[in-house]
Amino acid sequence: MSRQKPQTGKHVRQNNNNNKSTGTQKVLKILIGIFLVILIVLLVIFLRNLFTTGSIISPDNNGEDGTIQQTPETDLPPGLVIPPRTPDPLANLDGINPLTGAPMDYRYTRNRPIAVVLNNIPQALPMNGVYMADIIYEYSVEGGLTRMLAFYQDISLVGLIGSIRSARHYTVQLAESYDAIFACAGRSPQALTEMRNLGIPVMNEVEGPHREVFYRDRERIPGRRVDNVHSVVTSGDRLMHFLSEFDFRTVHEEDYKHTLTFVEDGTPQGGSDATEVVVSFSAGKTTSFFYDPEDKAYFARQADRDFTDANDNSRPVFANILIIKTAVTGLVDDDAGRLDIRTTGTGSGYFVSGGKFIEIDWQRENKSSPFIYTLKNGERFDFGIGRTYICVIPLNMDAVFK
Repeated sequence: MSRQKPQTGKHVRQNNNNNKSTGTQKVLKILIGIFLVILIVLLVIFLRNLFTTGSIISPDNNGEDGTIQQTPETDLPPGLVIPPRTPDPLANLDGINPLTGAPMDYRYTRNRPIAVVLNNIPQALPMNGVYMADIIYEYSVEGGLTRMLAFYQDISLVGLIGSIRSARHYTVQLAESYDAIFACAGRSPQALTEMRNLGIPVMNEVEGPHREVFYRDRERIPGRRVDNVHSVVTSGDRLMHFLSEFDFRTVHEEDYKHTLTFVEDGTPQGGSDATEVVVSFSAGKTTSFFYDPEDKAYFARQADRDFTDANDNSRPVFANILIIKTAVTGLVDDDAGRLDIRTTGTGSGYFVSGGKFIEIDWQRENKSSPFIYTLKNGERFDFGIGRTYICVIPLNMDAVFK
């Protein structure tokens, strides 16, 4: 049997060097692989953020301090598809919409309405989603401007809604008068206190766990770019989708009673002519209403243009106009010049329907009570079936009727 010749020291050193070289190459390959994986992951994250989010300055957060937010700009988060609800031809219309008096599917009559704060500065017009609002409030904010609060009994078919702005404490009180669910994009410090005191369910785009309900649509007005703060929107199907994930009570309590009553023709008996109504909110802000005898309803104009819905360029019409006069004062020790609007107690105003108007009184017992409207003799009156536009104006302002 032949013996293998033992390796010399030179051969041993050479093999050891070869083994070390091979081991080093393996380690380098592993490190390079790990580096490439990390690089790919970072690249994917960067591209996803680039196309789905943007750095937004939101001046309506915690007293409107300009906190930078990250808000989705896509219509829906990636992978989330919400099929829109279409009208059900077999729906049972035996129910009555408690906000309009019109027939509706009885399954939605006990829903808590959703109240959405809408932007109303000229740069953000036209709005989206106002055509299908059951009730619209217009009210003053700082700087002589106004905003709107739109109420929807069934919001699922509305489509795009916006642009959405921040809450004030008196808008929270208005929403509470209908036992509504509240949607806004930011809030004043006073509004936060009121939200907590009243326990109203709130979906806020700027803070809290409900921000994905909203998104930024920077091209919401065709042919014109809108600043980020005026581009917050949502949609009816999106609200309904996310609402099901929140621990909100979505129907009225069993003992809740609606106070509005409706008739086919709400024209006030003994009323005076009101085919044109000009309502003043401040020295620089008015809204005008014009009666259309064919529709037997009013359409609105403001900022030298018709009040329209950007979703389809339709012109909302209102069977009723309600003008509420109340105390509007500046908040004490508020550097932003915010207002206080009294929504409880008693006051006067006007009811307009069918081309006529009449003086009325209003009363509200507390911040959780509904508004009660009466004629000057104390009797309740009926609204005309259809949508209502409610103007909340200061005591030193008034309406002109023609």
